Amino acid sequence: MRGLLAAVLLLTAAAARADIDAKIDTPANRAILTQVEKAYNKIKTISARFAQFNSKMKDDVQTGELYLSRPGKMRLVYDKGSPLEFYAFDGYFVYHDKDLKEASYFELAQTPVELILKEKLTFADPGFVVSDVRDELDEYYVTAHKKDAKELGTLTLVVDKEALVLKQWDVVDMQGVKSTVSLFDIKTNVPVDNRLFIFHNPYLKK
Repeated sequence: MRGLLAAVLLLTAAAARADIDAKIDTPANRAILTQVEKAYNKIKTISARFAQFNSKMKDDVQTGELYLSRPGKMRLVYDKGSPLEFYAFDGYFVYHDKDLKEASYFELAQTPVELILKEKLTFADPGFVVSDVRDELDEYYVTAHKKDAKELGTLTLVVDKEALVLKQWDVVDMQGVKSTVSLFDIKTNVPVDNRLFIFHNPYLKK
């Protein structure tokens, strides 16, 4: 999936400072974080096409539709051929595998994806640590993980430096598997039907 972004940090003596790994805590990197925050916080909804590459399944690129609405809601629906769906809603992240007829629920707060679904993105969030900031060619890269819980995975946002729009994100999960989601045909701040984010579990006994 390609594409995401940033909020104004009022850095006074008493203001909260972003929790950044000491090895990368520089004025230049803090300036990048502020730009990313400002850009992302202008966005409340995203509708886009995506292409996903998974490091465990080499040469297998999957495509589909992404819907995101902050705070707390996201849905990834793959094109025909994939049995997978992902939902975020009501504080949960749901992994649905239609082939296995399984739906797995995780607390959204226990995933790195929580960062981009908050009402306001801020890298001063006490629940996260910024572990890497890079300025490469025409892109900014920002990597973060849950504080004191890096084993839960890491999230990297890839932002177009000139347009300051989210192009991609990478998630490395507990098993070290990396999923890259690149966004295209992106539409921001357009109405998204909230019913898209509701997962009706077909396996619950009635």
